[in-house]
Amino acid sequence: MKTGDTQDDLSIIAVVSSDPLMIVVPYLELEGRTLIRRTYALDEMSELASKLSDQFKKVYIADLDGIARNKPQLDVAREICEEIPTFYEGGVRFASNVIDMLITGAEKCVIGTATLQSLDDLRGAFKLSENITFKVDFRDGIVSFDPHIAGRAFLDLSRDVAEIGVSDIVVPMELASEAVAAKEELGFSLGVFAPVDERSSMERLGADYIVSGDYGRMMGNERA
Repeated sequence: MKTGDTQDDLSIIAVVSSDPLMIVVPYLELEGRTLIRRTYALDEMSELASKLSDQFKKVYIADLDGIARNKPQLDVAREICEEIPTFYEGGVRFASNVIDMLITGAEKCVIGTATLQSLDDLRGAFKLSENITFKVDFRDGIVSFDPHIAGRAFLDLSRDVAEIGVSDIVVPMELASEAVAAKEELGFSLGVFAPVDERSSMERLGADYIVSGDYGRMMGNERA
């Protein structure tokens, strides 16, 4: 990793993130020791996370090894979590998995509908820790193994999630309007996966923060 390149990348990000609008959380994908498009050595990962903490309040890490293969890179996630408050999505399937995610030091364990086995597991996870963000995966409908989750209307599902006690939900842009209506009824904190250009519109709509993958395109070279 070239130090000059990293400083230039983060300078670009700093210009975007200095605007005093709603919180923007950078979305970063983790696979092995590869973050975004560049592979990092042990000390370099911590250095990058430290630099990110100078520019952002939080970061969202999607651990592809955990989500797709149930083999989360907990040691790598820990390096990042030690430097900056982190939403960590590591592919939680069962209630007990939440402990593995939070032992990294993550501020929030993100539990997505696409990997969660059942609402009962969400209920069990919340009993173990309240530091949970519920993520709605959506592809022509809500995606889940659990028929009590898959294909449901967002408002109905969010009522069940709120009844469990989870107070933070993140959704794709397709569900933003429905989610804001549900937020007004139920009072949870709402994040939306959205481009940086949509920050103002999402704020006007009523979202509390956006998770933006736009930042990934500003950070580094193509993956080898």
